[in-house]
Amino acid sequence: INMMKEQFIISIISQVVASLGFFFAFYLLFLELDKNSMGIWALVNSIINLGFLFINVGLNVIHYQYSSKENSSEYFGTFFTIKILLLLLNILVAIILIIIVSFISNIWSNKYSILLLFLLFSKIFFNIGDIFYVNIKSNLKVFRAEIPLFLITIGKSLSIFLLAINLSIFSNPVLYLCVSLFLFNLLYLILILFFSKNISKINKPRKDLTLLYLKDVKPLFIFSITLVIATNLGNVILAYSFGESELGSFSFINDYIILSLLLISSSIISVYLTILSKLYKEKDLESVKKITYILEKYFSVVFMGIIIVVLLNGRLILSIFMKKYVETAPLLYIMIFIPYLISITRLYSYHFVAAKNQNINANINIVVQILIIILMIVLIPSRIGIFRFLGLGKMGYAISLIIPWILWFILNRYYSYKKYNIKPQKNIIFHFIFAFISLVIMFAIKILIIEELFKNQF
Repeated sequence: INMMKEQFIISIISQVVASLGFFFAFYLLFLELDKNSMGIWALVNSIINLGFLFINVGLNVIHYQYSSKENSSEYFGTFFTIKILLLLLNILVAIILIIIVSFISNIWSNKYSILLLFLLFSKIFFNIGDIFYVNIKSNLKVFRAEIPLFLITIGKSLSIFLLAINLSIFSNPVLYLCVSLFLFNLLYLILILFFSKNISKINKPRKDLTLLYLKDVKPLFIFSITLVIATNLGNVILAYSFGESELGSFSFINDYIILSLLLISSSIISVYLTILSKLYKEKDLESVKKITYILEKYFSVVFMGIIIVVLLNGRLILSIFMKKYVETAPLLYIMIFIPYLISITRLYSYHFVAAKNQNINANINIVVQILIIILMIVLIPSRIGIFRFLGLGKMGYAISLIIPWILWFILNRYYSYKKYNIKPQKNIIFHFIFAFISLVIMFAIKILIIEELFKNQF
């Protein structure tokens, strides 16, 4: 048990360090690279991601569940076969989608073809590697699973850093990013295959296990598809309606600041899914509650502090560290609540998966993702074909994300209490009250200081 705890701690530390390195590298890239190029980078990635619509469909989560079974090693051959077949299907869908978009949209030209080709193969390499990563981690070999991911993340960060400081010598920086991702994901596949030696034995797929996977994954199937659409459709709509530069501005907030904050919390929380599965199997609800409450409390304190700082000085911080993105401050004021809501709620959503109540988890997430998709279509574009919409652009995109996440926050807590009697912590309410009072006081002090400085100048 102590060894397992040490592995989890090392895993958390390595992921946080890698995330911080990635954060710094992309900071330099956003600082140097123009908004239009960042928008193109976000757009081509979204197109490829939409092509890989069926890549997960909840199978990874189900395989983590099976890790608590005594004969868990017999499941990998079936898991591997299903994932490879799905990968082939996704490759076909991605190619068809690229062809369709190329014909119907006026924002595409041949210059994007090579970018999409590199990203397509990069996605293939990563998803093959992910099969072995999930299996190693499901066997509680957490440290072994994280080593390749850590090394590759550091490598990607160094590659981005080199691009940022030598941007003038690259005529096509987006192509550099695509080629870099292609090479590092290929290296990741090689490393993960090496580290999975003697762990991931590919047995002959069994019909009974195939049916079991398909049965258990059924509730997560629609959710996984809606998640991919909700995560990427907005980027395509925004670029199509307002151009790549607008997407580049929004991408700075959504794909850099918000995602960087989420990387730190998700790297910590994700290691607990296997532990929760074992605790639910042992019916140790007290330990489940303890883990949930501790993580929720600490995440609430940390992210509430970040929210206060951003609301007080968000524009000032942007003007100092990222001057060309100062106009995105209103987006940041809205979206800074998203990492807070997700970080303190994600473990609640894991309860349903760990306890094999995928229907509840899937239904909650399907409702939320469908709401995101609907709001994106209604709020972002001014027109799609013959249909007119609100045309709020970036601000509409931000609103279409924050409202569903508030609903997700409420629903997960409600059903956790209803199903497992895990009550929402009262401490969270106190955190809100304390943060609000602190914010009001600090705003008042800030205004008084500004007025005093203004008087002294005249």
